Amino acid sequence: MGVANELDIYIAIKDAIIQQKLRPSMQLVEEVIAESFGVSRTPVRNVLRKLAGEKLVTVIPYKGTFVACPTVDEAKEVFEMRRVIEASSVKKVSGKLTADQLGQLSRLLDEEHQAHHNGDPLLALRLSGNFHLKIAEFTGNNYYYRYLEELISLTYVIIALYGMSKHMHCSDHRRLVLLIEQGDAEQAERLMIEHLKEIEDTLQFEEKGTAPQSLSEVFRLANGHYASAKS
Repeated sequence: MGVANELDIYIAIKDAIIQQKLRPSMQLVEEVIAESFGVSRTPVRNVLRKLAGEKLVTVIPYKGTFVACPTVDEAKEVFEMRRVIEASSVKKVSGKLTADQLGQLSRLLDEEHQAHHNGDPLLALRLSGNFHLKIAEFTGNNYYYRYLEELISLTYVIIALYGMSKHMHCSDHRRLVLLIEQGDAEQAERLMIEHLKEIEDTLQFEEKGTAPQSLSEVFRLANGHYASAKS
């Protein structure tokens, strides 16, 4: 069995946040995580520092590290910035994508549709995020992708905290691909803004009181999966 490295630990923690196994405000205890992965506290501390830089966790001096818990105002700011970046991204790529790039977008939508069909809303949510990131990637502007990746990760935390009043089945995504292919930049920009506003409007801005799994349980499962993959 291999030994987990910083990348393994980073992916495991980030995935656990995205998959809502680690809930907002849950404390991330270095010793527990280190023991779960069979490593010292040093790589865990480095990973938590990186996640803090991405705003996914918050370090409170003399108290510890906690999964981020965005306020309502912060949640609205995340969506405000997403609209700025993504409206510009979709306008920039309209009429300029290759057949292969359009195919990549379409395949992501097929996978998202299948995830909904299989009753896996968390996978569908992540594939939706990947769709939005792929458009940013296709602009060729690394800053678009870098900042949007952080904002989308925060969106997962926001949804975990506030929930959604309904699941989005994203027919808007199909229309976006069509508008991009047709080169209708203005309509694509308008639809992207409306789409993101609709997602924001589905959020229920009151915290849910569901009990999270323990840290050791979350990472026991993650490390078991990691170990089986490495063995």
